[in-house]
Amino acid sequence: MGGATFEGMTKLIVEDRIDRPVSEVFQAIVTPEGLSSFFTAEASAAMAPGKTVTWRFGHVDATFEVEIGEIETDRLISWTWHGRRVAIGLADVEGATRLTITEQPMAAGTEGAAEAVGQTQGWTYFVCALRAYLLHGMRHFGLSDAIRATVVA
Repeated sequence: MGGATFEGMTKLIVEDRIDRPVSEVFQAIVTPEGLSSFFTAEASAAMAPGKTVTWRFGHVDATFEVEIGEIETDRLISWTWHGRRVAIGLADVEGATRLTITEQPMAAGTEGAAEAVGQTQGWTYFVCALRAYLLHGMRHFGLSDAIRATVVA
């Protein structure tokens, strides 16, 4: 992960549950077919440890290089992008999947609060879009480039 260390840094944690088996949630996130059904417009390849993949987001006309970190089948998916590490933990809860998304580091003070608000919005959308895709077959149900969250000190 580029030699960066993230232990002890301020982190954002978003948790939710999707009523689908862990293996199905895992595959939807790590495969280009799954990821481009609810999150990206395009993913260049499947996620694999140490690999760099390209994600394109059509709604904001942006492309990002994503450095894949640890992958543990049906348990953990991690990557680094924008100078931050994202880790998605997956756990079986009575046949459903509990997702725990951690992103770090977040800046301190008002800047960090603004980052956390924006990223919370993004990860909430991620989980809602993933849920809509897995439970109802809905693809990209409402991604917008106009949504904003602002923190004012």
